[in-house]
Amino acid sequence: MARRLIYTFGIILFIIILAGSIIAYGRGYRFDLRQKSLTTTGILSAISTPEGASIWIDGKLRSATNASLSIPPGWYQLQIGKEGYQPWEKKIRIQGEVVTRTDALLIPTNPSLKALTSSGILKPVLSTNGTKVAYIVPDEEATFSSSLKSKKGIWVLDLKYGPLGGKSEPKQIFTQSGKTDWETATLIFSPDEKQILIKFSKKQGKTETVSFAYLISPDSNSPPLDVTDTWTKTADEWKTTTDTKNEEAIASLPPLVSGLLKNSASGIRFSPDETKILYLATSSASLSLVITPPIIGSNTTAEVRSVEPGKYYIYDTKEDKNFYITDQKTIKDPSSLLWYTDSKHIVMIEKDTIYIIDYDGTNKRVVYSGPFENNIVYPWTSPGRLVILTNFNKPKNLHDLYEIDLR
Repeated sequence: MARRLIYTFGIILFIIILAGSIIAYGRGYRFDLRQKSLTTTGILSAISTPEGASIWIDGKLRSATNASLSIPPGWYQLQIGKEGYQPWEKKIRIQGEVVTRTDALLIPTNPSLKALTSSGILKPVLSTNGTKVAYIVPDEEATFSSSLKSKKGIWVLDLKYGPLGGKSEPKQIFTQSGKTDWETATLIFSPDEKQILIKFSKKQGKTETVSFAYLISPDSNSPPLDVTDTWTKTADEWKTTTDTKNEEAIASLPPLVSGLLKNSASGIRFSPDETKILYLATSSASLSLVITPPIIGSNTTAEVRSVEPGKYYIYDTKEDKNFYITDQKTIKDPSSLLWYTDSKHIVMIEKDTIYIIDYDGTNKRVVYSGPFENNIVYPWTSPGRLVILTNFNKPKNLHDLYEIDLR
């Protein structure tokens, strides 16, 4: 009987020790042979797009993404690289018993270009949620050859992928019989992207008059609706809807944050997943901590809580972190900064160069350097592609849409 009790007690003790060891190991504890003691470590979870990149820590090759590494607490210089891609680098802090996550977007050294249109287009416009591009194929380009006669009018390119991953072809949604002065046309998407307002205007001196206006649907075959007499009411209602939505989104934030955005910021744009906010500071202000104590394992890049006018910042609502991005001397037009699809990066346009940077202001890398028109850069709704407007055939008057493949 005594033996059985000792045997049972031994099994229970073994299970307890084993469970405790597993828990301690999972929390980052390791046995240090040099010090002959149990020491704590942190976990680095390194992810990259694409996968299979090399992980270098303080100049030493340690593993490949996507992987988790046990590392003693401290500050480290992390590098993630893959052949054919620009390197990604960041200073990170590892804390004991804490998982530190990094997500590196690797940019190809030489991204490929592919034409999306070939007829020459005018006035491309991105829809409210960034899922569609509307553009005009004018008469002179559409009738350049007999095969293009039917292409004049308004077209829509869907920036979303289908359920099987395929891309849809551009779709013609509006045309006019006879000669049309498409240069006078203006395209406006409705807030829900279900309608497009097109108006044709005339200028007599400083006065602009609308000749005619139509409402058209990019997703149905319903005929255009003549709204020449009421188009201003429709446009005003759409603007009010958009403004109200933005005001409600700002009002839903903690008072310290919403107060700063209302009183000391402009050009406010939420990330696609609505967890981060890009803004231009218009006056000096301080952003007090909203989450105290700070979240364990959050982004360790140095943040800025005192904002200065003329500088762009990104506020992370989940981690309560505020990062400096750039200033108005470098980026004069706020439209030259736009969110990348994954909500973790910013597309930055400087002169004839397109960059992608991490949302915390690190890892500024060149995506494309060359001619493109009117700062027109549209991220595809699925990560890995951008759309630009350019012309590689200089004698040609009009430009076309091209896709930059970042995969």
